[in-house]
Amino acid sequence: MNDDLQMSDEYILPLFNEIYVVKERDFSIEYHPLGQGKQKLLLLVSSHSEEFLENNEFQLLNTIIEKGLRRTLDDVWIVNINRFPDPTLNHIWDYFQPSQVIIWGCADWIKKQDITSAMHQPAYINGSEVLFANSLSSYLTDIGAKGKLWSAMQRMFFN
Repeated sequence: MNDDLQMSDEYILPLFNEIYVVKERDFSIEYHPLGQGKQKLLLLVSSHSEEFLENNEFQLLNTIIEKGLRRTLDDVWIVNINRFPDPTLNHIWDYFQPSQVIIWGCADWIKKQDITSAMHQPAYINGSEVLFANSLSSYLTDIGAKGKLWSAMQRMFFN
């Protein structure tokens, strides 16, 4: 990218007191998400053993997407942050430019990003609405947490 802006017209130059640099997307890291992100909804998950999620967690997430959010897998991006060398918050936001994000678990990653998070409380980070949730496996057995998640998702997606 050329940062030098040359203007030869002496009448136009005074109109530009500041020069703006357009930030380009960094394509050096390829995330290879599951889904196409048609609704710009990013779902960050954490799994060390699978490419995306364990089968029972994936089934629960698919149910949440289809029945709870009334969307399809093509509407979202699912990204396992453990599959990339240095998945910083800024790299992920620059790459996907999401409108909404749900972070499922990912407690260690959240700490590394210096994010203060309140569970089941929507927040805004870098212009995106973000919901912090427990790991999907915890919702398989904890009915109370599942109810809190559902209330938070209703506030975020249907209000």
